[in-house]
Amino acid sequence: METPELRPLTLGELLDRTFTLYRNHFWLFVGIMAIPAAISIPFSAWFLSTQGLAGLSGKPSPAFAAGAGVVFVTFMLLAWLVYAMALGAATFAVSETYLGQNATVRNSYGKVRGKMWRIVGVVVVVFLRSLGMLVLVAIGMGVVVGILAMVTAVVARSSGGQPRTIVAVILGIAIILAYLAGIGLWILWCLRYAVSIPALLLENLGVRAAVRRSVKLTVGRRWQLLVAVVLCTIIAYAGVIIFQGPFFLTMMFSARSGPLPEWLTLVFAISGSVGGAITGPLLMILLVLCYYDTRIRKEAFDLQFMMSSLDSAPSSSGIAPTG
Repeated sequence: METPELRPLTLGELLDRTFTLYRNHFWLFVGIMAIPAAISIPFSAWFLSTQGLAGLSGKPSPAFAAGAGVVFVTFMLLAWLVYAMALGAATFAVSETYLGQNATVRNSYGKVRGKMWRIVGVVVVVFLRSLGMLVLVAIGMGVVVGILAMVTAVVARSSGGQPRTIVAVILGIAIILAYLAGIGLWILWCLRYAVSIPALLLENLGVRAAVRRSVKLTVGRRWQLLVAVVLCTIIAYAGVIIFQGPFFLTMMFSARSGPLPEWLTLVFAISGSVGGAITGPLLMILLVLCYYDTRIRKEAFDLQFMMSSLDSAPSSSGIAPTG
């Protein structure tokens, strides 16, 4: 068993530790994420083929649209459950490898048993809270844009309608800035829940307790989380684009001459799933490391872990403790 190096990390060290852990246990994390990625292959291939058929036949029939809706909802529920299991398995795998223990794909998924519905509960709670806040942000942005429009209209009238172009440019810039500020504030607010799943599983908490725990742990760390999450998300999407890009261009050229070949839609779906399985683990690794780093900074988790390791040393080494 490797001896973990537990200490507070800077942003650069946190990212470096994320990529190091990912590289050293590449097949473990890819194996975990390969299961939800494989689920999406048949649906993606079916969706691409039906979209092509619908485009050739004109407006789809009500029966076809209803059937497609049922398939879509069924797939989303199945994918949601499988992805929830993968998140839990990845959390356990990251925790064990980071703390110097051995982990396998099978054991990581085995530890999720009995906890899946709590993971789903956390995902639902976080989703609903984030959606509610997004609605409030949208309303606030609408109010701000309305006020800006009224102000600029008054300014334009007071200046005799001159110069309208400058007023329109100023209004456009103000709307863009308001939009960016609103989205930025919403993302920062959502990062309160970034370590809910690690808190749920690694501390064996309930759904509401895990959400509250995440809010408490992320206080003062959300800007660092924002930068790290954005970087990992960009890398994840870049990986998918690299894998799917050549096949996407091929599909665009093939669509001009008729329906897409079945092999092309299948290969496109497989390439996207492979890219997702390879780059998907990065964000989960980062979030678990952020969870531990926050506990080290705020709760001296490194000292707690060292003391628990010393307490378990006699029994693990085969020497009976005296006393």
